[in-house]
Amino acid sequence: MAGIFDTHTHFNDVVYKEKEFEVSDMISEAKIIGVSNFCCVGFDIKSSREACKYALKYPNVYAAVGIHPNDVNKFTLEDLDEIDTMAHGENVVAVGEIGLDYYYTSEDKEVQKKFFREQIKIALKNDLAVMMHIRDKDDSDQAYLDALEILDELKVERAIVHCYTRGIELAKKFTSRGYLISIPGVVTFKNATSLHETVEKLSLNEIIVETDAPYLTPEPKRGKLNMSKNIVYTIEKIASIRKINKADVIEATTSNAMKVFNLE
Repeated sequence: MAGIFDTHTHFNDVVYKEKEFEVSDMISEAKIIGVSNFCCVGFDIKSSREACKYALKYPNVYAAVGIHPNDVNKFTLEDLDEIDTMAHGENVVAVGEIGLDYYYTSEDKEVQKKFFREQIKIALKNDLAVMMHIRDKDDSDQAYLDALEILDELKVERAIVHCYTRGIELAKKFTSRGYLISIPGVVTFKNATSLHETVEKLSLNEIIVETDAPYLTPEPKRGKLNMSKNIVYTIEKIASIRKINKADVIEATTSNAMKVFNLE
């Protein structure tokens, strides 16, 4: 049976270091319960370097490199030269997490768009997937629509909507273009009804799974620090919603991840 692919985790997050968690231990614990592959995702220059380091050090750990939309004001476009250099690296499978985030403010959205475009170009140049962080206020889809416009403009073929929590109609705007919807631990929350419907109605070949660890810990571990091993609860919930075997969810989502990351 295929193992689980945690397509978005942050072994490089400072919280693990502060609490003295060892990356090797977290990987070992996850592998014991069936997680076979991991993508460690960068969110700025330093964390992207660390993601690359882990991808070279540990088997079946891959890296995504990029600057998060909430951090673009800390960098210049010249800093993207280093992202481009890292994108050439061994076991780097995506540029991310990159995108648009209007949740707190949209005042800097033109800067966000510029960084998004330029980092997509790095992904295309290096034949890597685009791993997107898209977030908006609860009553707006504008960040998603703006992202779609840029994806269309640059003719992106391989992309992931990381940590998707919205409804089916918006999801279909991405899957109709061949992009994957990444399901986080939020799916285990009782009040995530829109996401439950999305999981029920999308095709299995349109979804992948992630933890976004150390964040968004699923039930029944909610309130504790998240780790890759907790992805089993996300798998269980998806299987329950779709009324299928967990093995079918694992096989499909891992296959989808291997394809989008060009690891087949």
